[in-house]
Amino acid sequence: MSTQSLTHDQLRAIAEEVGEERSLLVCCKAFRSSNLDAFPNLTVKKIPHAVLRKCEWGHDDYSLNVANLPMAQPREELPPPKRKKRGPVHPDLFGEGEG
Repeated sequence: MSTQSLTHDQLRAIAEEVGEERSLLVCCKAFRSSNLDAFPNLTVKKIPHAVLRKCEWGHDDYSLNVANLPMAQPREELPPPKRKKRGPVHPDLFGEGEG
């Protein structure tokens, strides 16, 4: 993205840098080229003035202020699971274990 007006020569230099195996979307304030088809690896779009007016220019750092994020609340410990009541003990299939 550029707020500059790009010339045909600048677009040609960008296209050469990108190479034939890759493609690039170029968004700029304006461009001057009589034949954009000369750059099949570039898609050139003009940034609308409505968007440019809403942008903030001249900043070196657009970092978000995340210093005052809310802290996570500690989790409450859950009670241990209740054990199921066991039914009557049945002798095993082969009669082993009987006293």
